[in-house]
Amino acid sequence: MKLVSYELGSAGVSAGVVVDDHVVALSALDGAPTDVTAVLAAGPDVTADVARKVNNARQRTPLSEVVLRAPIPAPSKYLAIGFNFTSHLAEIQEAAKQPQFAEQMERFSHLRAAFADQKLPTFFNKQVSCITGPYDPILAPYDSPMLDFEGELVAVIGQRVRRADAATALASVAGYTVGNDVSVRDWQQDTPTMWPGKSFDTHGPIGPWVVTADEVDPAGLGIRTWVDGELRQDGSTKEMVTGIGDMIAALSRVCTLEPGDLIATGTPGGVGVFSGRLLRPGQRVRVEIEGIGAIENPVVAEPSPTTRQA
Repeated sequence: MKLVSYELGSAGVSAGVVVDDHVVALSALDGAPTDVTAVLAAGPDVTADVARKVNNARQRTPLSEVVLRAPIPAPSKYLAIGFNFTSHLAEIQEAAKQPQFAEQMERFSHLRAAFADQKLPTFFNKQVSCITGPYDPILAPYDSPMLDFEGELVAVIGQRVRRADAATALASVAGYTVGNDVSVRDWQQDTPTMWPGKSFDTHGPIGPWVVTADEVDPAGLGIRTWVDGELRQDGSTKEMVTGIGDMIAALSRVCTLEPGDLIATGTPGGVGVFSGRLLRPGQRVRVEIEGIGAIENPVVAEPSPTTRQA
């Protein structure tokens, strides 16, 4: 089942289920939860009941008439893992041998120093204020030229989880969505932790919907990213160093994960910083994950602070 948040006219944000090329509003289903997170948190029995009611619903709106928003617009946490795909690790190691990337490697040295004997995965958070919709603009920051893309599978927590084993942690995932872990590389490189470079406003597009976990096997999904129609990333979740259950189990030792929380699970090789092809205003970035869908966002120059004040 595909769960969406959307706008229709001036009615504000509603939640619904996508059926073929139409949307059925959750509010039109007798007794159903009325937002995406509530459906996921209610558990598989309620999810199955919603699916049955949707199949019988007569009132449907064409997808072409609605504006899709971030399916989970305000989670309590948006957590992520770095350096989790073998092809991404390989491109970092290869870039380290190339003179043209010497400055980048030096600026990343405080992160790379942990690689040799790393005891835990490299976790970081994206501030939830970065979240935006599947087709909304990505702002290229006024004060940085180093904007990059990272196509990622994003797991959505459905059940509250704390100090779980890997199997229980994986079972807490109620659905999956497509994400772009948009990164400002100088802010990532030049700070002791990565979160500032991962958290600029508009740098967390997700969507276009959440596909419930009963319809997704996350173990072998293709992840592809295009910039202006050129394929830049072409990987698979088979490359994960730390599996989804293991990463959520580790995170649950630190903090309680709540329904609706987002976990970005890593990106394959092909990012811009190690190819010399960072994003520029005027470009379009498309991230597609097999079995889930695609998001596509234009890159737009952020107005200067002076212009905004005027």
